[in-house]
Amino acid sequence: MTILDKDNIKLYPDAALDALTRLETLLGQILPGADVEQALRLVPGKRAVFRGRMAGHDVVFRLPLDEANRKGFAEEWNELTRAWGHMAQGASRVAEPLFFDPDSALIVIAHVPGEPLLMHLWSLDAPDRLPLVTHAAGWLHAYMAPTITSRGINRRPWRRWAAAATAKQTHPELAGIETRILQKMHKLSRQMGDPDWRVAVPHGDFHLNNLILDGDTLTGIDTGGSNRAPIYKDMARALTHMARRGMLPSGQRRFGVDAGALDAFTGAFALSERETDAFLPYMIAYETLIRVEHPQMSADRIAHARAMSEALFEDLRQIT
Repeated sequence: MTILDKDNIKLYPDAALDALTRLETLLGQILPGADVEQALRLVPGKRAVFRGRMAGHDVVFRLPLDEANRKGFAEEWNELTRAWGHMAQGASRVAEPLFFDPDSALIVIAHVPGEPLLMHLWSLDAPDRLPLVTHAAGWLHAYMAPTITSRGINRRPWRRWAAAATAKQTHPELAGIETRILQKMHKLSRQMGDPDWRVAVPHGDFHLNNLILDGDTLTGIDTGGSNRAPIYKDMARALTHMARRGMLPSGQRRFGVDAGALDAFTGAFALSERETDAFLPYMIAYETLIRVEHPQMSADRIAHARAMSEALFEDLRQIT
């Protein structure tokens, strides 16, 4: 019996049941003997993720539900197999790619045992958290390293996307400070000049709960970036994701996020002064604005977001 009890699954029971039926029908055609056991994640009409068994192994089935995601899943498979080539062993890994069906774009990967890293950090005393954040920064560098190169800055799309997201903010306690951050982001953009910045194939949704800790090993999941992006974007995504949840291992902030965690990423990538004081805060501003909080978001999450945003604004004032 397949379990449909995850919170995001319970919100859409009919869509989850439809996705399950589609997956089980497909498996009967192309992977007879494979079993579905639990629904893990659902974006209605776009993609569904299930846990199950195949050939005696615990696996994860990733099924696109529309044409746009079928194309994206094909790119995700190509990127995962590329990364597996250099991250199959050691302390920084990716989930093992097992099967891809080009017609349906179904992806099957090995299930990764362990605990999401951010969840694990909450169980630790504060002094024990930063070493694992440093490991996470090292994981990201290992993932990106083979594709890192330089190219001219393309600042306009990031400003445009940030402005569009800022206009959608429904929480008054965030709207005002985010408008001021957007103004600082524009000013910082003008100060950056026209040098190159480093780009790479990104993770695509890099935050600490997409790293699974098992002993001393971190394994990345939900990889799928294909188009090159500034290396600072994935760093900023992880840093803001932590700060918006009140995870501040060092107890100090810089550009709104944890100062110790920021140092971990700047060290892992050997960022220059310009990268640390201009390019990374530019992307931290972008990630702060692009993640519009849900209208029903809890009061504590809004409070964390506001504290991060206000601290970011104050530090941006010092450099713009």
